[in-house]
Amino acid sequence: MFCRSLLLVLLGLSCLQSFTMAQNTNGAALCCFEFHKTPVPAANIVKVEETRFDCTLPGVILTTKNGLQICADPEVDWVKQII
Repeated sequence: MFCRSLLLVLLGLSCLQSFTMAQNTNGAALCCFEFHKTPVPAANIVKVEETRFDCTLPGVILTTKNGLQICADPEVDWVKQII
């Protein structure tokens, strides 16, 4: 009985560690799954972040003065001008 309880406690601790490490990633916290198609004026952008390296699509997260976050394709001309 003691071994079973110890095993459950260790399993719970390992799950907790995995969860906290997943929440503690470096870089942008988001991935882009689709991109904004229409150009955004560069004057409205206050922050530019690259998505994480492990995202399926490489993208850029543009933050506007209003706090809106927009996913954009870094290969598109209007995004290159902002970057």
